[in-house]
Amino acid sequence: MVKLEGLGFSHKIHGKALPAFSGLDAEFPTGSISAIVGPSGCGKTSLLRVLAGLAPPSEGLATIDGTAIQGVNPKVSIIFQDFGLLPWKTVRANVELPLRLQGMAASGRKTRVDPILEELGLAPFSSLFPARLSGGMRQRVAVARALASRSEILLMDEPFSSLDAMTRESLQDTLLEVHARHRSTVVIVTHSIEEAAYLADRIYVMGGRNPGRFTGMLEPCAEPGTRRREILFPEEPVQKIRSPGDPGFPLPGADEDRNRKRFRDDTRFRETTLALRRMLEEGYISTSRTPPGENPALPGAPSRRKTRLPRFFDRFLRIAFAAIVLGLMWAGAAQAVRKPFLPPPGPALERLVQGLSSGSLLLHLGASTRRIFFSLLAAGPAAWALGLLSGRVKAVGSVVSPFIYLLHPLPKVAFLPILMLFLGLGDGSKVALMGLVIFGQLFVGGRDAANAIQAPLVDSVLSLGKGRRAVLRHVILPGTLPELFSSLRVSLGTAIAVLFLSETFASMDGLGWYIMDAWSRVDYPDMYAAIVALSLFGLTLYVVIDLIEAVVCRWRETD
Repeated sequence: MVKLEGLGFSHKIHGKALPAFSGLDAEFPTGSISAIVGPSGCGKTSLLRVLAGLAPPSEGLATIDGTAIQGVNPKVSIIFQDFGLLPWKTVRANVELPLRLQGMAASGRKTRVDPILEELGLAPFSSLFPARLSGGMRQRVAVARALASRSEILLMDEPFSSLDAMTRESLQDTLLEVHARHRSTVVIVTHSIEEAAYLADRIYVMGGRNPGRFTGMLEPCAEPGTRRREILFPEEPVQKIRSPGDPGFPLPGADEDRNRKRFRDDTRFRETTLALRRMLEEGYISTSRTPPGENPALPGAPSRRKTRLPRFFDRFLRIAFAAIVLGLMWAGAAQAVRKPFLPPPGPALERLVQGLSSGSLLLHLGASTRRIFFSLLAAGPAAWALGLLSGRVKAVGSVVSPFIYLLHPLPKVAFLPILMLFLGLGDGSKVALMGLVIFGQLFVGGRDAANAIQAPLVDSVLSLGKGRRAVLRHVILPGTLPELFSSLRVSLGTAIAVLFLSETFASMDGLGWYIMDAWSRVDYPDMYAAIVALSLFGLTLYVVIDLIEAVVCRWRETD
């Protein structure tokens, strides 16, 4: 039994309280399905967050079996409007998440989850990521996760609002079947009058705004779960079967179309929908929503070998095509200018092959690679960690960001003389200079990526009873990986440019030094050979980043 007594909640906005709802009194009986219908902005989602323990009430009391709700309760699971699935985890990993957070071993997780996946028809799709699933499939994954945690109370925030009509009806029947088998107490928020009348044993109408309040209540049946039995089998006495968990209780199945029609034709069903419409006729909500369609789920998990290799070759062909075009442009420019400082590509490429085969260019390439690697190692982890912390903790961001804003726009080359005075003329000053470039760009990227993490993803982990450490591990770190790779591309491109300039000062190795040395010797083919080597060096870094991203961020693939 879930009970509300004078319950109220207010949002804190700029230090001021904005009431979401107030004075709510209600009871959600054990084993029942209760619906809450009301206009947007009246506080329905905020109410579910309070019941899930994600937000403390500002007034009144909410209890479960007489015990006040204080923080996240393992008895309660919440399914958000966008399902709250973690995009970077497979179907199985999403369903197993509450068990993993509880510390259950892999074998135990498999034993509990496999029957649930089979029951909801998800077993063939267990290795897919959410991006490859239809809306209906994602909804079933969210239900499966709630069942895996064995929660006694299931809260659902407009779970079917984004689905097409056929999928919505199918999942409504799936919910009834799951409810009949597992006997959970369900509280569902919906905008659909017919959905509330079809699913719920008890319906609360919510109205008003800032704060919202309950304005009415309908109870189509006297006992939780008996209304469906009464309508489908009116000739049998209701008292024979009182609980939806009893063996004879009718479940959705092959005859579901006939059952749904019987529901729609039933006098009590029509009276319930008409009463709800009368309560809502003042225009609080729309009773005819047209949800968008959805893409069908793919039939099975793709073979990585079949999908990745063609993509790799496609990328290789694109790069080769770009190289050929640039080579033709180079040859055309050399033919038009006819100056010694712009030789045709042939001699330069010949010098490049000679330098690589003799090892002379490889020595300078190794020196540049060493400096890039150490600068990334010195500045990258700290910058990214501080950026994530600043994005998630406002107090840290308000202190750190001003310093970054002051220093980051300054041209980093201006710091080279100072760094050489402190760190000498060797690699130290060059590594520090590139580290300054990398630090600022990775910090900004990490902060913005952490800021962009969607609140429902954080709530989906917090609702499972774990704190900020679990959020960091399962949401923040994997969710910001795409932005990390983008920031790496930008920062490494800038760092290579700075590397070239820094290697022209007090150096005897590195591609930057080699290019300027060839220029001073008026050996233009050798100079262009080193420029091509520097371009290939940068290309190699980008390809490596792309390949790593394709592996660790494969959850973003939709085809």
